[in-house]
Amino acid sequence: MADSKMDTAPVEATSPEALLELILTKEDEIKQRVKDAQTESDRTVEEAKLEASMIKRDAAAAEVGTDIKEKELAKAQTEAERLVEEIGRQADEIRDRGRARMNDAVAMVIKSVIPPLE
Repeated sequence: MADSKMDTAPVEATSPEALLELILTKEDEIKQRVKDAQTESDRTVEEAKLEASMIKRDAAAAEVGTDIKEKELAKAQTEAERLVEEIGRQADEIRDRGRARMNDAVAMVIKSVIPPLE
């Protein structure tokens, strides 16, 4: 965009002060454009950093969730194995007690069915 002073004033009639003023104005305009571009690039970089941070956080959360899930599954598996072992042990104890009392039970049935000999 050309400055309106430059468009209307002939080059021969432009004084050194007017040229200096035009140069300073253009310099300020360029500085402002550079500043605006720097601000926009800084904003873009900050947005990218934030997005990267969120992606890292989500990935870490997924890993932590997987770790927790695996730990909980291992814990549940260990507990299930312990319960199966405990139930098997209890069943063995009940069978052993049943076998130990079998003779007493048979004797009791025989006594109740067959009258005692006198």
